[in-house]
Amino acid sequence: MSKSFYDLDYIIEVSEKRLAEYTGLYQKVLERLTNIILIYSALGIFLVQLTRHVLAADIADIWFYLFYVLFAGCLLCSVVYVVRLLLPDDIAYLDPPQKYYAVFRDQLEQIYPGDKQTVDDSLKSSYIFDLEESIKVNRTIFRRKSSFFYNALTFALLAAVPYTVCLGFHLSRKEGKAQKIELIKEKNS
Repeated sequence: MSKSFYDLDYIIEVSEKRLAEYTGLYQKVLERLTNIILIYSALGIFLVQLTRHVLAADIADIWFYLFYVLFAGCLLCSVVYVVRLLLPDDIAYLDPPQKYYAVFRDQLEQIYPGDKQTVDDSLKSSYIFDLEESIKVNRTIFRRKSSFFYNALTFALLAAVPYTVCLGFHLSRKEGKAQKIELIKEKNS
């Protein structure tokens, strides 16, 4: 089989492969969502305790609150992108083949009676046009969803930095309480 873009069969073959490729890539973007969920799980371990510190204002250092706001902002941006990633999109699917071999063929045979080659080429051209439209739609959806995934992952990873700083404040505060309790026990002895 010759590989020429003048050959409609070759164009159909290449286009069908490309359409299947974009559909598969779209599914892979959604499958990688577990990476973000793992990061959220790690960030959620001390989220309640850190939020309690903010609401109770029991940490005197202003840096804690600045890093908490940075953490919350990055986490919120990440969640917004995850929600946008999870919202369904209208992926393009091809119409059933009956449209071409029954409906269009009958119409074209009335226009070109007895000219099977012209009818065949016209049907292939219509099919190629539908393939190209589906590819265009699926490529756009894939790129948009990939962008949402990338942004969600980036903001989740960025949220880990201020989270770690806030966690340091939280853990150092707990150690201070333990030392005070020990001092009180020593005084009573």
